[in-house]
Amino acid sequence: MRWLLAAVVVSAHAGVSGGSPGVTTIAPDESVQEQSLTTAIEILQDRGRELTIADVSKPASNLGFVAGTPENTNVGFSDSAWWVRFTLRNAESEPRLVYLRQSYPLIDWLELYEPAAERWKTHATGDRRPFNSRDVKHKDFLFPVTLPPQSERTFYLRYLSQGPVDINLSLVGASSLAESLSKEQMAYGIYFGCVLMLLVWSGLVFVAVRDKAFLSYFAYVAAFGIYMTVNTGFAYQYFWPDSPRWANSVLIVMLNLAIVSALHFSVTILRSRDYTPLLFRIAQVFQGLGVLGVALTPFMSYSSLVRPTAFVALLAVAFMITLGIVSLLAGSRPARFYVTAWGALLVGSVIFLFKNFGLVPHTFMSQHSWQVGALLEMLLLSMTLSSRMNELKHQSRTDPLTLLGNRRLFDDRLPIEFSLARDSRRHLSLLVLDIDNFKAYNDKHGHLAGDEAIKIVGAALRRHTRKPVLACRYGGDEFCVILPGADTETAAQIAERLRTNVAAARDGELAITISVGYASVADAVFDNHEKLFDAADAALYAAKESGRNRIAEFKGRRAEDMPRRTSKPAADLPG
Repeated sequence: MRWLLAAVVVSAHAGVSGGSPGVTTIAPDESVQEQSLTTAIEILQDRGRELTIADVSKPASNLGFVAGTPENTNVGFSDSAWWVRFTLRNAESEPRLVYLRQSYPLIDWLELYEPAAERWKTHATGDRRPFNSRDVKHKDFLFPVTLPPQSERTFYLRYLSQGPVDINLSLVGASSLAESLSKEQMAYGIYFGCVLMLLVWSGLVFVAVRDKAFLSYFAYVAAFGIYMTVNTGFAYQYFWPDSPRWANSVLIVMLNLAIVSALHFSVTILRSRDYTPLLFRIAQVFQGLGVLGVALTPFMSYSSLVRPTAFVALLAVAFMITLGIVSLLAGSRPARFYVTAWGALLVGSVIFLFKNFGLVPHTFMSQHSWQVGALLEMLLLSMTLSSRMNELKHQSRTDPLTLLGNRRLFDDRLPIEFSLARDSRRHLSLLVLDIDNFKAYNDKHGHLAGDEAIKIVGAALRRHTRKPVLACRYGGDEFCVILPGADTETAAQIAERLRTNVAAARDGELAITISVGYASVADAVFDNHEKLFDAADAALYAAKESGRNRIAEFKGRRAEDMPRRTSKPAADLPG
Protein backbone atom coordinates (compact mmCIF):
# COMPACT_ATOMS: atom_id res chain seq x y z
CA MET A 1 0.00 0.00 0.00
CA ARG A 2 1.35 3.37 -0.93
CA TRP A 3 2.24 5.86 1.70
CA LEU A 4 -0.22 8.70 1.97
CA LEU A 5 2.16 11.58 1.68
CA ALA A 6 1.59 14.53 3.94
CA ALA A 7 1.77 18.09 2.78
CA VAL A 8 5.01 19.63 3.88
CA VAL A 9 4.70 23.29 4.71
CA VAL A 10 7.64 25.64 4.92
CA SER A 11 7.61 29.00 6.66
CA ALA A 12 8.44 32.12 4.68
CA HIS A 13 8.35 35.36 6.65
CA ALA A 14 9.37 38.61 4.98
CA GLY A 15 11.32 41.18 6.94
CA VAL A 16 11.78 41.38 10.72
CA SER A 17 9.55 39.08 12.71
CA GLY A 18 8.79 38.75 16.37
CA GLY A 19 5.93 36.28 16.16
CA SER A 20 5.11 33.09 14.33
CA PRO A 21 6.24 33.08 10.72
CA GLY A 22 3.75 32.69 7.91
CA VAL A 23 3.17 29.33 6.24
CA THR A 24 3.23 28.30 2.58
CA THR A 25 1.66 24.97 1.69
CA ILE A 26 3.20 22.56 -0.78
CA ALA A 27 0.66 20.30 -2.48
CA PRO A 28 0.81 16.56 -1.62
CA ASP A 29 2.67 14.37 -4.13
CA GLU A 30 3.90 10.81 -4.50
CA SER A 31 7.15 11.93 -2.88
CA VAL A 32 8.70 15.03 -1.47
CA GLN A 33 11.25 16.07 -4.06
CA GLU A 34 14.36 17.85 -2.84
CA GLN A 35 13.47 21.49 -2.41
CA SER A 36 15.75 24.35 -1.43
CA LEU A 37 14.72 26.19 1.72
CA THR A 38 16.93 29.21 1.07
CA THR A 39 14.02 31.64 0.61
CA ALA A 40 11.72 29.86 3.06
CA ILE A 41 13.72 30.33 6.24
CA GLU A 42 14.51 33.14 8.61
CA ILE A 43 17.99 33.85 9.91
CA LEU A 44 19.38 35.70 12.91
CA GLN A 45 22.95 36.83 13.57
CA ASP A 46 24.12 36.23 17.14
CA ARG A 47 27.23 38.44 17.31
CA GLY A 48 28.06 37.58 20.91
CA ARG A 49 27.29 33.85 20.47
CA GLU A 50 25.35 34.05 23.74
CA LEU A 51 21.78 33.26 22.68
CA THR A 52 20.27 29.90 23.61
CA ILE A 53 17.35 28.01 22.18
CA ALA A 54 15.24 29.35 25.05
CA ASP A 55 16.10 32.93 24.01
CA VAL A 56 15.39 32.60 20.30
CA SER A 57 12.22 30.49 20.67
CA LYS A 58 10.31 32.81 23.03
CA PRO A 59 7.01 33.68 21.34
CA ALA A 60 7.22 37.33 22.31
CA SER A 61 10.89 37.82 21.43
CA ASN A 62 11.89 40.29 18.75
CA LEU A 63 15.55 39.49 18.17
CA GLY A 64 15.80 40.48 14.53
CA PHE A 65 15.09 37.38 12.42
CA VAL A 66 15.07 38.29 8.72
CA ALA A 67 13.88 36.39 5.68
CA GLY A 68 16.48 34.22 4.01
CA THR A 69 17.78 35.10 0.55
CA PRO A 70 20.50 33.59 -1.65
CA GLU A 71 22.70 36.53 -0.63
CA ASN A 72 22.35 36.52 3.15
CA THR A 73 22.39 32.74 3.59
CA ASN A 74 25.84 32.54 2.04
CA VAL A 75 27.43 34.25 5.03
CA GLY A 76 31.09 33.54 4.33
CA PHE A 77 33.67 34.02 7.08
CA SER A 78 31.99 35.12 10.30
CA ASP A 79 32.78 35.10 14.02
CA SER A 80 29.08 35.18 14.87
CA ALA A 81 26.70 32.33 15.54
CA TRP A 82 23.78 32.13 13.11
CA TRP A 83 20.27 30.94 13.95
CA VAL A 84 17.80 29.62 11.40
CA ARG A 85 14.11 28.91 11.94
CA PHE A 86 11.41 27.42 9.75
CA THR A 87 8.05 25.69 10.17
CA LEU A 88 6.87 22.38 8.69
CA ARG A 89 3.23 21.33 8.59
CA ASN A 90 1.78 17.87 7.96
CA ALA A 91 -1.79 18.44 6.87
CA GLU A 92 -2.54 14.74 6.31
CA SER A 93 -3.84 12.07 8.64
CA GLU A 94 -0.67 9.95 8.62
CA PRO A 95 2.76 10.70 10.13
CA ARG A 96 5.41 11.61 7.61
CA LEU A 97 9.19 11.13 7.61
CA VAL A 98 11.21 13.77 5.78
CA TYR A 99 14.90 14.70 5.82
CA LEU A 100 16.43 18.08 6.41
CA ARG A 101 19.69 18.38 4.46
CA GLN A 102 22.53 20.84 5.01
CA SER A 103 24.64 20.22 1.88
CA TYR A 104 27.70 22.32 2.76
CA PRO A 105 29.66 19.88 4.96
CA LEU A 106 32.33 22.18 6.42
CA ILE A 107 30.35 23.57 9.34
CA ASP A 108 32.19 23.27 12.65
CA TRP A 109 29.23 23.20 15.05
CA LEU A 110 25.66 22.60 13.92
CA GLU A 111 22.68 21.94 16.18
CA LEU A 112 19.12 21.20 15.16
CA TYR A 113 16.45 21.86 17.81
CA GLU A 114 13.35 19.76 17.19
CA PRO A 115 10.22 20.40 19.29
CA ALA A 116 9.28 17.40 21.41
CA ALA A 117 6.51 17.53 24.07
CA GLU A 118 7.53 20.27 26.54
CA ARG A 119 11.22 20.33 25.68
CA TRP A 120 13.59 20.48 22.72
CA LYS A 121 15.22 17.45 21.18
CA THR A 122 18.76 18.45 20.20
CA HIS A 123 20.69 16.99 17.26
CA ALA A 124 24.30 18.17 17.82
CA THR A 125 26.79 17.55 15.05
CA GLY A 126 29.37 19.33 12.86
CA ASP A 127 32.87 18.58 11.63
CA ARG A 128 34.33 19.63 14.99
CA ARG A 129 32.49 16.71 16.55
CA PRO A 130 33.14 13.00 15.89
CA PHE A 131 31.52 11.71 12.71
CA ASN A 132 29.36 9.31 14.74
CA SER A 133 27.49 12.32 16.15
CA ARG A 134 25.50 12.46 12.91
CA ASP A 135 22.00 11.00 12.71
CA VAL A 136 22.77 9.69 9.22
CA LYS A 137 26.32 8.60 8.41
CA HIS A 138 26.79 10.74 5.34
CA LYS A 139 29.22 13.44 4.25
CA ASP A 140 26.44 16.05 4.35
CA PHE A 141 24.37 16.78 7.43
CA LEU A 142 21.08 14.85 7.23
CA PHE A 143 18.44 15.14 9.95
CA PRO A 144 15.45 12.76 9.87
CA VAL A 145 12.31 14.56 11.01
CA THR A 146 9.00 12.79 11.64
CA LEU A 147 5.95 15.05 11.46
CA PRO A 148 2.87 13.84 13.34
CA PRO A 149 -0.46 13.96 11.46
CA GLN A 150 -2.29 17.26 11.37
CA SER A 151 0.62 19.08 13.00
CA GLU A 152 2.72 22.18 12.58
CA ARG A 153 6.24 22.33 14.00
CA THR A 154 8.82 25.13 14.12
CA PHE A 155 12.48 24.07 14.03
CA TYR A 156 15.67 25.95 14.86
CA LEU A 157 19.26 25.44 13.76
CA ARG A 158 22.40 27.08 15.14
CA TYR A 159 25.51 27.47 12.92
CA LEU A 160 28.98 28.33 14.18
CA SER A 161 32.18 27.84 12.18
CA GLN A 162 35.73 29.12 11.98
CA GLY A 163 35.56 28.74 8.22
CA PRO A 164 32.88 30.02 5.82
CA VAL A 165 29.25 29.66 6.87
CA ASP A 166 27.06 28.55 3.96
CA ILE A 167 23.45 27.96 5.04
CA ASN A 168 22.38 25.60 2.28
CA LEU A 169 19.27 23.84 3.52
CA SER A 170 16.87 21.65 1.59
CA LEU A 171 14.00 19.31 2.42
CA VAL A 172 13.56 15.88 0.81
CA GLY A 173 11.51 12.73 1.22
CA ALA A 174 13.12 9.36 1.96
CA SER A 175 12.63 7.86 -1.51
CA SER A 176 13.80 11.02 -3.29
CA LEU A 177 16.80 11.20 -0.95
CA ALA A 178 17.89 7.69 -1.88
CA GLU A 179 17.59 8.49 -5.58
CA SER A 180 19.45 11.78 -5.19
CA LEU A 181 22.28 10.24 -3.17
CA SER A 182 22.65 7.43 -5.69
CA LYS A 183 23.11 9.89 -8.57
CA GLU A 184 25.52 12.00 -6.58
CA GLN A 185 27.62 8.98 -5.60
CA MET A 186 27.89 8.00 -9.25
CA ALA A 187 28.91 11.55 -10.24
CA TYR A 188 31.51 11.73 -7.49
CA GLY A 189 32.78 8.28 -8.44
CA ILE A 190 33.37 9.44 -12.01
CA TYR A 191 34.98 12.65 -10.76
CA PHE A 192 37.45 11.05 -8.39
CA GLY A 193 38.01 8.22 -10.87
CA CYS A 194 39.22 10.81 -13.38
CA VAL A 195 41.52 12.31 -10.75
CA LEU A 196 42.91 8.85 -9.97
CA MET A 197 43.40 8.18 -13.69
CA LEU A 198 45.41 11.41 -14.05
CA LEU A 199 47.50 10.41 -11.04
CA VAL A 200 48.32 6.99 -12.46
CA TRP A 201 49.08 8.40 -15.91
CA SER A 202 51.41 11.15 -14.68
CA GLY A 203 53.13 8.76 -12.27
CA LEU A 204 53.83 6.19 -14.96
CA VAL A 205 55.06 8.82 -17.42
CA PHE A 206 57.38 10.26 -14.77
CA VAL A 207 58.84 6.81 -14.11
CA ALA A 208 59.39 6.43 -17.85
CA VAL A 209 60.88 9.85 -18.74
CA ARG A 210 62.15 11.10 -15.33
CA ASP A 211 61.11 14.67 -16.10
CA LYS A 212 60.33 16.76 -13.02
CA ALA A 213 57.39 18.49 -14.73
CA PHE A 214 55.47 15.20 -14.54
CA LEU A 215 56.42 14.76 -10.89
CA SER A 216 55.18 18.28 -10.12
CA TYR A 217 51.91 17.55 -11.91
CA PHE A 218 51.54 14.28 -10.00
CA ALA A 219 52.07 16.15 -6.71
CA TYR A 220 49.55 18.84 -7.68
CA VAL A 221 46.83 16.37 -8.70
CA ALA A 222 47.42 14.34 -5.53
CA ALA A 223 47.30 17.40 -3.24
CA PHE A 224 44.29 18.94 -4.95
CA GLY A 225 42.51 15.59 -5.16
CA ILE A 226 42.90 15.04 -1.41
CA TYR A 227 41.83 18.64 -0.82
CA MET A 228 38.64 17.97 -2.80
CA THR A 229 37.88 14.84 -0.74
CA VAL A 230 38.20 17.01 2.37
CA ASN A 231 36.16 19.88 0.91
CA THR A 232 33.32 17.57 -0.13
CA GLY A 233 33.28 15.78 3.25
CA PHE A 234 34.29 12.33 1.99
CA ALA A 235 37.67 12.40 3.73
CA TYR A 236 36.08 12.96 7.13
CA GLN A 237 33.51 10.26 6.48
CA TYR A 238 35.93 7.54 5.36
CA PHE A 239 39.50 8.44 6.34
CA TRP A 240 39.53 10.07 9.81
CA PRO A 241 35.98 10.08 11.29
CA ASP A 242 37.32 10.15 14.85
CA SER A 243 39.80 13.01 14.32
CA PRO A 244 37.83 16.25 13.96
CA ARG A 245 40.85 18.49 14.61
CA TRP A 246 42.86 16.86 11.85
CA ALA A 247 39.80 16.89 9.59
CA ASN A 248 39.95 20.70 9.71
CA SER A 249 43.73 21.13 9.76
CA VAL A 250 44.23 18.89 6.71
CA LEU A 251 42.19 21.36 4.66
CA ILE A 252 44.87 24.02 5.29
CA VAL A 253 47.71 21.56 4.68
CA MET A 254 46.36 20.25 1.37
CA LEU A 255 45.44 23.67 0.01
CA ASN A 256 48.95 24.97 0.74
CA LEU A 257 50.55 21.86 -0.78
CA ALA A 258 48.36 22.30 -3.86
CA ILE A 259 49.57 25.90 -4.16
CA VAL A 260 53.23 24.88 -3.81
CA SER A 261 53.02 22.00 -6.29
CA ALA A 262 50.95 24.00 -8.81
CA LEU A 263 53.51 26.80 -8.78
CA HIS A 264 56.39 24.35 -9.14
CA PHE A 265 54.61 22.71 -12.06
CA SER A 266 53.97 26.13 -13.61
CA VAL A 267 57.55 27.40 -13.50
CA THR A 268 58.82 24.02 -14.74
CA ILE A 269 56.46 23.56 -17.67
CA LEU A 270 56.81 27.23 -18.73
CA ARG A 271 60.59 27.30 -18.10
CA SER A 272 60.19 30.50 -16.11
CA ARG A 273 63.73 30.42 -14.74
CA ASP A 274 65.03 30.94 -18.29
CA TYR A 275 62.34 33.08 -19.91
CA THR A 276 60.71 35.09 -17.09
CA PRO A 277 63.23 35.22 -14.23
CA LEU A 278 61.35 37.97 -12.34
CA LEU A 279 58.11 35.97 -12.34
CA PHE A 280 60.13 32.91 -11.36
CA ARG A 281 61.31 34.71 -8.22
CA ILE A 282 57.75 35.83 -7.42
CA ALA A 283 56.61 32.20 -7.77
CA GLN A 284 59.28 31.22 -5.25
CA VAL A 285 57.84 33.77 -2.80
CA PHE A 286 54.37 32.24 -3.15
CA GLN A 287 55.83 28.77 -2.69
CA GLY A 288 57.56 29.96 0.47
CA LEU A 289 54.24 31.25 1.82
CA GLY A 290 52.65 27.87 1.08
CA VAL A 291 55.42 26.00 2.90
CA LEU A 292 55.07 28.44 5.82
CA GLY A 293 51.33 27.74 5.97
CA VAL A 294 51.98 24.00 6.23
CA ALA A 295 54.66 24.51 8.90
CA LEU A 296 52.36 26.71 11.04
CA THR A 297 49.38 24.33 10.95
CA PRO A 298 50.35 22.32 14.09
CA PHE A 299 50.94 25.51 16.09
CA MET A 300 48.12 27.85 15.06
CA SER A 301 44.35 27.53 15.09
CA TYR A 302 42.34 26.80 11.99
CA SER A 303 40.59 30.18 12.28
CA SER A 304 43.95 32.00 12.26
CA LEU A 305 45.16 30.25 9.10
CA VAL A 306 42.11 29.68 6.92
CA ARG A 307 41.61 33.28 5.79
CA PRO A 308 45.28 34.05 4.98
CA THR A 309 45.51 30.71 3.15
CA ALA A 310 42.41 31.47 1.09
CA PHE A 311 43.83 34.92 0.26
CA VAL A 312 47.21 33.48 -0.78
CA ALA A 313 45.44 30.85 -2.91
CA LEU A 314 43.46 33.56 -4.69
CA LEU A 315 46.59 35.60 -5.37
CA ALA A 316 48.47 32.49 -6.51
CA VAL A 317 45.78 31.60 -9.07
CA ALA A 318 45.79 35.18 -10.40
CA PHE A 319 49.59 35.08 -10.57
CA MET A 320 49.64 31.75 -12.44
CA ILE A 321 47.18 33.07 -15.02
CA THR A 322 49.43 36.12 -15.45
CA LEU A 323 52.48 33.87 -15.74
CA GLY A 324 50.72 31.83 -18.42
CA ILE A 325 49.71 34.91 -20.43
CA VAL A 326 53.24 36.36 -20.30
CA SER A 327 54.69 33.01 -21.39
CA LEU A 328 52.10 32.73 -24.18
CA LEU A 329 53.04 36.15 -25.51
CA ALA A 330 56.68 35.06 -25.37
CA GLY A 331 55.85 32.16 -27.69
CA SER A 332 55.66 29.25 -25.24
CA ARG A 333 53.71 26.33 -26.72
CA PRO A 334 52.69 24.73 -23.39
CA ALA A 335 51.29 28.13 -22.31
CA ARG A 336 48.33 27.77 -24.69
CA PHE A 337 46.87 24.84 -22.78
CA TYR A 338 48.11 26.23 -19.49
CA VAL A 339 46.14 29.50 -19.78
CA THR A 340 43.03 27.63 -20.94
CA ALA A 341 43.33 25.28 -17.95
CA TRP A 342 43.43 28.01 -15.33
CA GLY A 343 40.69 29.85 -17.23
CA ALA A 344 38.46 26.77 -16.86
CA LEU A 345 39.02 26.82 -13.11
CA LEU A 346 38.24 30.54 -13.02
CA VAL A 347 34.98 30.08 -14.98
CA GLY A 348 33.88 27.25 -12.69
CA SER A 349 34.59 29.39 -9.64
CA VAL A 350 32.62 32.32 -11.07
CA ILE A 351 29.58 30.11 -11.80
CA PHE A 352 29.74 28.76 -8.24
CA LEU A 353 29.91 32.32 -6.91
CA PHE A 354 26.94 33.40 -9.06
CA LYS A 355 24.98 30.43 -7.72
CA ASN A 356 25.70 31.51 -4.18
CA PHE A 357 24.37 34.98 -4.92
CA GLY A 358 21.27 33.67 -6.69
CA LEU A 359 22.29 34.87 -10.15
CA VAL A 360 22.08 31.34 -11.63
CA PRO A 361 19.74 28.53 -10.53
CA HIS A 362 20.84 26.13 -7.79
CA THR A 363 21.43 22.91 -9.71
CA PHE A 364 23.82 20.01 -9.24
CA MET A 365 26.10 21.47 -11.91
CA SER A 366 26.08 25.03 -10.54
CA GLN A 367 26.57 23.71 -7.00
CA HIS A 368 29.60 21.69 -8.15
CA SER A 369 30.86 23.98 -10.91
CA TRP A 370 34.03 24.68 -8.97
CA GLN A 371 34.87 20.96 -8.79
CA VAL A 372 34.03 20.56 -12.49
CA GLY A 373 36.23 23.55 -13.33
CA ALA A 374 39.05 22.04 -11.28
CA LEU A 375 38.73 18.70 -13.11
CA LEU A 376 38.77 20.44 -16.50
CA GLU A 377 41.81 22.37 -15.33
CA MET A 378 43.67 19.19 -14.43
CA LEU A 379 42.72 17.56 -17.73
CA LEU A 380 43.89 20.59 -19.71
CA LEU A 381 47.09 20.77 -17.69
CA SER A 382 47.69 17.16 -18.73
CA MET A 383 47.59 18.43 -22.32
CA THR A 384 50.37 20.87 -21.46
CA LEU A 385 52.31 17.80 -20.40
CA SER A 386 51.65 16.27 -23.80
CA SER A 387 53.19 19.41 -25.26
CA ARG A 388 56.03 18.91 -22.79
CA MET A 389 56.55 15.38 -24.13
CA ASN A 390 56.88 16.78 -27.63
CA GLU A 391 59.33 19.32 -26.26
CA LEU A 392 61.34 16.57 -24.57
CA LYS A 393 61.36 14.63 -27.82
CA HIS A 394 62.60 17.75 -29.56
CA GLN A 395 65.25 18.28 -26.89
CA SER A 396 66.45 14.70 -27.33
CA ARG A 397 67.18 15.58 -30.96
CA THR A 398 68.56 19.06 -30.30
CA ASP A 399 72.11 20.10 -29.46
CA PRO A 400 71.88 22.21 -26.27
CA LEU A 401 74.92 24.37 -27.04
CA THR A 402 73.93 25.53 -30.52
CA LEU A 403 70.15 24.75 -30.49
CA LEU A 404 70.66 22.98 -33.84
CA GLY A 405 69.76 19.39 -34.56
CA ASN A 406 72.10 16.82 -33.05
CA ARG A 407 73.82 13.74 -34.47
CA ARG A 408 70.76 11.59 -33.80
CA LEU A 409 68.49 13.87 -35.84
CA PHE A 410 71.03 14.04 -38.66
CA ASP A 411 71.40 10.26 -38.80
CA ASP A 412 67.60 9.92 -38.94
CA ARG A 413 66.94 12.56 -41.59
CA LEU A 414 69.75 12.05 -44.11
CA PRO A 415 68.61 8.52 -45.19
CA ILE A 416 65.03 9.80 -45.55
CA GLU A 417 66.01 12.81 -47.66
CA PHE A 418 68.37 10.69 -49.77
CA SER A 419 65.60 8.17 -50.54
CA LEU A 420 63.13 10.93 -51.41
CA ALA A 421 65.62 12.62 -53.72
CA ARG A 422 66.48 9.37 -55.48
CA ASP A 423 62.85 8.23 -55.86
CA SER A 424 61.53 11.60 -57.05
CA ARG A 425 64.66 12.47 -59.06
CA ARG A 426 65.05 15.81 -57.32
CA HIS A 427 68.16 17.66 -56.18
CA LEU A 428 69.79 17.06 -52.80
CA SER A 429 73.02 18.60 -51.52
CA LEU A 430 74.97 18.15 -48.31
CA LEU A 431 77.42 20.51 -46.59
CA VAL A 432 80.02 19.32 -44.10
CA LEU A 433 82.00 22.03 -42.29
CA ASP A 434 84.19 22.54 -39.25
CA ILE A 435 86.22 25.25 -37.52
CA ASP A 436 89.76 25.71 -38.77
CA ASN A 437 92.54 24.80 -36.32
CA PHE A 438 89.99 24.32 -33.57
CA LYS A 439 92.25 22.21 -31.35
CA ALA A 440 94.93 24.90 -31.26
CA TYR A 441 92.25 27.59 -30.71
CA ASN A 442 90.74 25.58 -27.86
CA ASP A 443 94.15 24.96 -26.22
CA LYS A 444 95.17 28.61 -26.46
CA HIS A 445 91.95 30.33 -25.36
CA GLY A 446 90.30 27.69 -23.20
CA HIS A 447 87.13 25.64 -23.38
CA LEU A 448 84.79 28.59 -22.74
CA ALA A 449 86.19 30.41 -25.75
CA GLY A 450 85.90 27.18 -27.71
CA ASP A 451 82.23 26.93 -26.74
CA GLU A 452 81.67 30.52 -27.88
CA ALA A 453 83.29 29.72 -31.23
CA ILE A 454 80.92 26.77 -31.69
CA LYS A 455 77.97 29.01 -30.76
CA ILE A 456 79.02 31.55 -33.40
CA VAL A 457 78.93 28.87 -36.10
CA GLY A 458 75.60 27.60 -34.77
CA ALA A 459 74.13 31.13 -34.88
CA ALA A 460 75.31 31.56 -38.47
CA LEU A 461 73.66 28.30 -39.45
CA ARG A 462 70.38 29.29 -37.79
CA ARG A 463 70.36 32.65 -39.57
CA HIS A 464 71.10 31.33 -43.05
CA THR A 465 69.07 28.12 -43.11
CA ARG A 466 65.30 27.80 -43.28
CA LYS A 467 63.01 24.81 -43.63
CA PRO A 468 63.25 22.38 -45.32
CA VAL A 469 67.01 22.89 -44.82
CA LEU A 470 68.27 21.07 -41.74
CA ALA A 471 71.45 22.15 -39.92
CA CYS A 472 72.95 19.82 -37.30
CA ARG A 473 75.96 19.72 -35.03
CA TYR A 474 77.57 16.46 -36.03
CA GLY A 475 80.09 16.34 -33.22
CA GLY A 476 82.72 18.56 -31.61
CA ASP A 477 83.30 21.48 -34.00
CA GLU A 478 81.91 19.69 -37.06
CA PHE A 479 78.51 20.56 -38.58
CA CYS A 480 76.35 19.19 -41.40
CA VAL A 481 73.64 20.88 -43.46
CA ILE A 482 71.09 18.87 -45.47
CA LEU A 483 69.77 20.89 -48.45
CA PRO A 484 66.69 19.22 -49.99
CA GLY A 485 66.00 20.49 -53.52
CA ALA A 486 69.33 22.38 -53.74
CA ASP A 487 71.64 21.87 -56.69
CA THR A 488 75.42 22.38 -56.68
CA GLU A 489 75.23 26.10 -57.42
CA THR A 490 72.78 26.74 -54.58
CA ALA A 491 74.91 24.65 -52.20
CA ALA A 492 77.99 26.70 -53.17
CA GLN A 493 76.14 29.98 -52.51
CA ILE A 494 74.99 28.86 -49.07
CA ALA A 495 78.44 27.50 -48.20
CA GLU A 496 80.14 30.76 -49.16
CA ARG A 497 77.57 32.82 -47.26
CA LEU A 498 78.22 30.78 -44.12
CA ARG A 499 81.99 31.06 -44.50
CA THR A 500 82.00 34.85 -44.88
CA ASN A 501 79.49 35.32 -42.06
CA VAL A 502 81.61 33.33 -39.59
CA ALA A 503 84.82 35.05 -40.67
CA ALA A 504 83.27 38.48 -40.05
CA ALA A 505 81.84 37.57 -36.63
CA ARG A 506 85.03 38.30 -34.65
CA ASP A 507 88.28 40.20 -35.02
CA GLY A 508 91.72 39.75 -33.48
CA GLU A 509 92.96 36.70 -31.63
CA LEU A 510 89.44 35.34 -31.07
CA ALA A 511 88.56 35.40 -34.77
CA ILE A 512 87.58 32.05 -36.29
CA THR A 513 87.14 30.68 -39.77
CA ILE A 514 85.49 27.60 -41.21
CA SER A 515 86.11 25.31 -44.15
CA VAL A 516 83.15 23.83 -46.03
CA GLY A 517 82.87 20.83 -48.30
CA TYR A 518 79.75 20.08 -50.30
CA ALA A 519 78.40 17.41 -52.61
CA SER A 520 75.21 17.01 -54.64
CA VAL A 521 73.39 13.96 -55.95
CA ALA A 522 72.97 15.82 -59.24
CA ASP A 523 76.68 15.66 -60.00
CA ALA A 524 77.65 12.16 -58.91
CA VAL A 525 76.32 8.68 -58.44
CA PHE A 526 75.96 7.63 -54.82
CA ASP A 527 74.79 4.18 -53.85
CA ASN A 528 73.44 5.36 -50.51
CA HIS A 529 73.37 8.30 -48.12
CA GLU A 530 76.65 7.23 -46.50
CA LYS A 531 78.44 7.70 -49.85
CA LEU A 532 76.97 11.18 -50.13
CA PHE A 533 78.32 12.02 -46.68
CA ASP A 534 81.75 10.60 -47.57
CA ALA A 535 81.83 12.81 -50.70
CA ALA A 536 81.02 16.01 -48.77
CA ASP A 537 83.50 15.02 -46.06
CA ALA A 538 86.20 14.43 -48.72
CA ALA A 539 85.47 17.88 -50.16
CA LEU A 540 85.95 19.37 -46.68
CA TYR A 541 89.31 17.60 -46.47
CA ALA A 542 90.26 19.12 -49.82
CA ALA A 543 89.29 22.62 -48.61
CA LYS A 544 91.57 22.26 -45.61
CA GLU A 545 94.41 20.87 -47.67
CA SER A 546 94.23 23.87 -49.98
CA GLY A 547 94.62 26.46 -47.23
CA ARG A 548 91.47 26.49 -45.00
CA ASN A 549 88.85 29.28 -44.75
CA ARG A 550 87.41 28.25 -48.08
CA ILE A 551 84.75 26.06 -49.66
CA ALA A 552 85.32 23.04 -51.90
CA GLU A 553 83.07 21.01 -54.17
CA PHE A 554 83.20 17.26 -54.61
CA LYS A 555 84.42 16.92 -58.20
CA GLY A 556 84.44 13.18 -58.77
CA ARG A 557 81.73 10.89 -60.04
CA ARG A 558 81.95 8.67 -56.97
CA ALA A 559 82.98 9.26 -53.36
CA GLU A 560 86.02 7.04 -53.83
CA ASP A 561 87.40 9.48 -56.39
CA MET A 562 88.62 11.87 -53.68
CA PRO A 563 91.03 11.17 -50.83
CA ARG A 564 89.43 10.83 -47.43
CA ARG A 565 90.63 12.06 -44.09
CA THR A 566 92.24 9.29 -42.14
CA SER A 567 91.49 11.08 -38.86
CA LYS A 568 89.47 14.03 -37.61
CA PRO A 569 91.21 15.27 -34.52
CA ALA A 570 89.47 18.62 -34.46
CA ALA A 571 86.01 17.22 -34.99
CA ASP A 572 86.45 14.65 -32.26
CA LEU A 573 87.25 17.26 -29.63
CA PRO A 574 84.36 18.32 -27.37
CA GLY A 575 83.35 21.99 -27.72
